[in-house]
Amino acid sequence: MAGARLELRDRVFRALLAVALWGAAVLPALLGAQRCTFAKVFHRPCPGCGMTRAVDLLLLGDGRASLQMHPLAIPMLIAGGAFALSTVWTTFVFGYPLVHKSVFGKLALGLLAATYAACFGLWILRSLGCFGGPVPVG
Repeated sequence: MAGARLELRDRVFRALLAVALWGAAVLPALLGAQRCTFAKVFHRPCPGCGMTRAVDLLLLGDGRASLQMHPLAIPMLIAGGAFALSTVWTTFVFGYPLVHKSVFGKLALGLLAATYAACFGLWILRSLGCFGGPVPVG
């Protein structure tokens, strides 16, 4: 069976499993139970601090407050969503979440990397007092 293409039902099952795993991964953030380990240990905000609060504010319809909390919340949602979708898609197509094997997966990885780099850059600038300074650690 090595090298043989998986049956459609197996690929569908695995893709649905990937959806379930992504759902379980975001559940703590949706329930408000996700806490930043970096902030807890160092009492300083990490590059992503404020992201969950920014998404919450966005969902409540307060776009201005969301942008102030973390201006990259929307790009991160898009990049993270694209990456999650690419893992589900490549799992369906190949039977495994090998995102680097599809053009969509490569684009999603690139978008995710660029967004993380932007978060890191924003974190440095905010640490220097730009853009309202560091986000309060909650």
